[in-house]
Amino acid sequence: MPPRSKLLTDGVNDDGQTSDDDDQFETLIETLTAGSEGSASRPVRVFTISYGDSADVITLRAISQATSAATYNASNPATIEQVFTAVISNF
Repeated sequence: MPPRSKLLTDGVNDDGQTSDDDDQFETLIETLTAGSEGSASRPVRVFTISYGDSADVITLRAISQATSAATYNASNPATIEQVFTAVISNF
């Protein structure tokens, strides 16, 4: 089983320099998809969970799609258990 990591982000690039946001996003997607070809590949799947009104759902969805994973919406705090159950069921 591949190693597991955690990443917490709202999907918003707010490093203060908007001129390089597109390049940074493209680099992230390229990094996530690198090495995911071939039958012996073991890509890391990134499941994203949007939480709150300020989450950048479009970016979060692009991240999960780049890794053949899924995006979940947990904007309603009452659904967070269901969301975590759905994510865990993918393993």
